Amino acid sequence: MPGTVVIIGRTNVGKSTLFNRLSETRKAMVSNIPGTTRDLKYAAAKWQGKEFKLVDTGGFLAEEKSEIKQLTRKESKEMKRQAKDDIGKQVEIRARLALDKSDLALLIVDGIDGLTPQDKKIADYLRQSDKIIILVVNKCDNLNIRQAAAEFYKLGLGKPFSVAAITGAGIGDLLDEINIRLKELKKIKEKKEKKALLRVAIIGKPNVGKSSLLNTLAKEEKAIVSPIPHTTREPNESVIDYQDKHILLFDTAGIRRKARIEDNSLEDMGVRMTIGVLKKADVALMMIDISNQLTQQDLQLGRQVAEAGAGVIIVANKYDLIKESGQENTGEEYIKFIRGAFPHLAFAPIVLSSAKTGSNAEKILQLVLEVEAAGKTKILANSLSKFLKQLIKKQPPARKRINVRGRVAIKRPFITKLQQIDTKPPVFSCEIDSGEELEENYKRYIINSLRQKFGFLGTPIRLVVRHNGNENTESTKAHKARKQGNTKYN
Repeated sequence: MPGTVVIIGRTNVGKSTLFNRLSETRKAMVSNIPGTTRDLKYAAAKWQGKEFKLVDTGGFLAEEKSEIKQLTRKESKEMKRQAKDDIGKQVEIRARLALDKSDLALLIVDGIDGLTPQDKKIADYLRQSDKIIILVVNKCDNLNIRQAAAEFYKLGLGKPFSVAAITGAGIGDLLDEINIRLKELKKIKEKKEKKALLRVAIIGKPNVGKSSLLNTLAKEEKAIVSPIPHTTREPNESVIDYQDKHILLFDTAGIRRKARIEDNSLEDMGVRMTIGVLKKADVALMMIDISNQLTQQDLQLGRQVAEAGAGVIIVANKYDLIKESGQENTGEEYIKFIRGAFPHLAFAPIVLSSAKTGSNAEKILQLVLEVEAAGKTKILANSLSKFLKQLIKKQPPARKRINVRGRVAIKRPFITKLQQIDTKPPVFSCEIDSGEELEENYKRYIINSLRQKFGFLGTPIRLVVRHNGNENTESTKAHKARKQGNTKYN
């Protein structure tokens, strides 16, 4: 998508002349009468094979006693109300809107008039806008004016570009700079967009239908589909838009038991790339073939996915084959069976689907958004404090016999605080004012209660136990290691 360049400046500095010169058109009316341009003018401009959208605006009034500033929503509304009978204000409102929607702004000043208080005010306003600004000194028709243009450095907008819009002098250099700045901006945007993408990894053993699911969700034949196992050797990427979200789908190589994979083979490299994708994913689609018996490899993959920290959705593919076979078991019975087979993924929603027919594809995408949002959930400290009191009141930790200075005492761990310390996945810190360890079943009780109270659909929950503020407990070290990618805990 081409960038948008808006021309900004006070009245009568040659904005429309420059607009016509850059766009090689005569769309904008040119006159010596200040305020000639009122409405926004649009044109496509092209230089060295690169296109961009150009917008001409009316002049900011910026009288000496007035000021230009960023407006709050309330101030903007008031300005629009006042502008009904004030053409000057209407022109300025349109210029502000054009600036907001632009990628780059050309601030045009007059080389003959020199630096004016209005120029300074407009420059200050543009700096507040956070846009890329190129300073253009127009009407530089001779050497003396070009030399005098150096005073515009005082605006703090970098190098001024001296041009003469009427004759075309200096326009090539200006267009070169516009192309350079838009190229830089495009790289920054692409980097931000890639970072903001919702990353979804499709994980499963060979031949469960991962590539078919990618094609179904993308509504395009992105990946080769074949009944031959290991057709996909490396992750395939596909970006789709769903409900105003950019989703980056990864079709990954199928994972077999490690003992069957030859070291440093193509399959081995593909599996390692798959694990890398899984560790960076926001959501993992754990795929199984429901038309066949689950294998030990399915269960092992389930454990790997559970420990990766991503949100998880179990996709039971090829459900159409079961329907065609006329088996009497209901969908609820299959879901119950899958739930029992994957105890480590008890938190994950299950979808019975068919990548071949597209059955429940929409449901999978909807769940992806819900699961990703659940992973970013942050619970307020006050809510957790109330939750902890109710939790302990309902079921306190079990009493244990311990040896205290040669005497046997019966004590229970005393939980003083529960707080959330991280998201994606959600991590909670449980502080204990004693040396006792929390039993595993009580940790599960806390996690299950958190899930029951606050949701966390499809996302794993970590619980870190600390003793009297001590951060060197085994569970705390485990959490830190996971965040650093230590395979001992991943």
